[in-house]
Amino acid sequence: MAMTIEFKIGDARTTALVALPAGEGPRGGVVLTFHRDGLDDFTAWHCDQIAAAGFAAIAPNHYHALPPGVSIEDRREYITDEQQGADCKAGADWLIANANVDRNRLAVLGPCMGGRTTLVALEANPELWKCGCIWYGGGVFRKAAGALPDPGDFALLQRVSAPISGFYGDLDTHPSPADVDELDARLTKLGKPHVFYRYPTADHGFLNAYGKKWHREAATQSWRLAVDFLNQHIGAKTDRT
Repeated sequence: MAMTIEFKIGDARTTALVALPAGEGPRGGVVLTFHRDGLDDFTAWHCDQIAAAGFAAIAPNHYHALPPGVSIEDRREYITDEQQGADCKAGADWLIANANVDRNRLAVLGPCMGGRTTLVALEANPELWKCGCIWYGGGVFRKAAGALPDPGDFALLQRVSAPISGFYGDLDTHPSPADVDELDARLTKLGKPHVFYRYPTADHGFLNAYGKKWHREAATQSWRLAVDFLNQHIGAKTDRT
């Protein structure tokens, strides 16, 4: 079961959820970047599923950046892409420090807000990641607080070195099918390996069985495809440094 640990990101002290598979490593590690509701039951479930698939998982608490009394509804004024990238790197560093994790077999993934953050992480520290998985990450063409342009910017997308697997519902409006098409086109133009799966009857949040828009078929199939993708890229020892 996923457990909460104390976690340090730079000078900030916060928390993270972690889940570790049984047995000895070395094994691949996954940084899970959460959806808008943070370290909730869905995020714990996601950590547990990653561990059940044989990978070490950590989900850093991105909301450490919120001042006391500020709700997540106002998060966009305080959370920058610079910070999100640093959070994911801190998660990777925690995994690397674990003797049962292979430092050369790391992935980053997330749904919703975390889907966008997955792209940010792949751009911020491309040397860390072997692959990334995005579930319906909206706002990739919208700039966040901070100095960086939106993560869909060509110059930032050019930094991506890991293959991406994306999962999207055609009923979603954030990202819309047109947004997904545009990201697909930009990655293709830049020659970045990626594969996008589209679910015609699924909406935003289809992976979340705790939410109102859970879609059993899309959730089951996308998770199976994601595990296959993770096994392909971080399921065996590689020589990449």
